[in-house]
Amino acid sequence: MLVADKFLKKELVAIYEQEDDQAVFFSYLSARLTELGYVENSYLEAILEREAAYPTGLKTPSINVAIPHTDPQHILQPFIYIVKLVSPVTFGEMGTDNQFISAKYAFCLGFNKGEDQLVLLQNLMAMFMDQAFMEQLETETQEEKIFDLVINYFNKEEECQRI
Repeated sequence: MLVADKFLKKELVAIYEQEDDQAVFFSYLSARLTELGYVENSYLEAILEREAAYPTGLKTPSINVAIPHTDPQHILQPFIYIVKLVSPVTFGEMGTDNQFISAKYAFCLGFNKGEDQLVLLQNLMAMFMDQAFMEQLETETQEEKIFDLVINYFNKEEECQRI
């Protein structure tokens, strides 16, 4: 099984249309992931604390993204929850204390073991740096097509790494 198939699920793609409020976004995220059985009840508090201490906003060549995540004890099943942010949400920029970015996508990561984490992070970073791909992703308006684009990209990357 390809690593992407373990983490990417059609039910974990959303188009989020609320206004720019990170706390409201994280409440939505936590409620959805709890409902689907991916996270513990402690997830919301943990992700708010982690994001405050270690911001996850990333500037990329085309669109800004965020990769919010928290510690493994709050995760029941591994996942990547892909959320297109119709109204960009403000995140602290990774590696800074007082710089902010407006993210148009959040790739919310849930790892409960480290084994596949490196491969996934490498593939995510390659995808974020692929300007043509990210521009295509930005224009997509259907959840199923967003899922198909991302999983196909990941599977292609994994095949290339095996060769």
